Amino acid sequence: MADVTVSGDYLKFGVDTSGALIDLTSLTGLQFDPTGSGNFGGQPDFLYPGTPFAFYSLGVNGFYDVASPGANAFGTTTAILSLVGTTYVATSGGTYGGLKISQTITFDTTSNILHTAVVLTNVSGHTLNNIAYGVGFDPDQDYDNYSQFNTANTILGQGVGGSVEATGVNTGYTIKLSSTGGWSANAGVYLPWETNPYTLATAATANSYSDSSIGLGYHFDSLKNGKQISIGYDVTVTAVPEPATYGMLLAGLGLIGAAVRRRRSA
Repeated sequence: MADVTVSGDYLKFGVDTSGALIDLTSLTGLQFDPTGSGNFGGQPDFLYPGTPFAFYSLGVNGFYDVASPGANAFGTTTAILSLVGTTYVATSGGTYGGLKISQTITFDTTSNILHTAVVLTNVSGHTLNNIAYGVGFDPDQDYDNYSQFNTANTILGQGVGGSVEATGVNTGYTIKLSSTGGWSANAGVYLPWETNPYTLATAATANSYSDSSIGLGYHFDSLKNGKQISIGYDVTVTAVPEPATYGMLLAGLGLIGAAVRRRRSA
């Protein structure tokens, strides 16, 4: 299958044949239209500028490999299927070290969120130990329009529901990577960029304003033959209101409050 690019009201993004984000054929990483009108002309790309960097990685028994644009480590193939209504699905699958990976990216074209579901199945014939899964990317939403690779990177939480986000201080655009399954995830900020799932699952990192990657890592002690582990995470893109917008919002709330007080006194 070839790389694919999908567009919606708020998001336009590419998926590599490996199942990782970024379409190297159309030179598309991920773009965001905060108006929801599906107009991406002039909108910055979050993932393609500089060295395009998006990946997922899989580790078994202390060894690991990485799937990224142009590097199809697990022999995966990706297909885009149009489903009911406005929903698209990108599916990929492969095997590493006796562990089968099935990954599904679900995207509603009216949404600003990419949902990813990952199922790891032991097909080795015996118990597998020391399993790790990692995912991440380098956000560069301030580069196209402001020539700035740095982002404000913030770890929002750890464990179940762990999440990390990167905000472009010039565009005001934020991209968040958050765990949605019931498993504990380690959220981190990495400079130099990190793909090792064992590091992603255990490293303690700090918030920064830098050209860092952000990522999630999961670790599992063992998995019996024929058993599965299901992981979920979201990529969410939003626009942070500018100071002037905050002022207008507060002024609007003040006017509403005054109107309510007048009605009560009438």
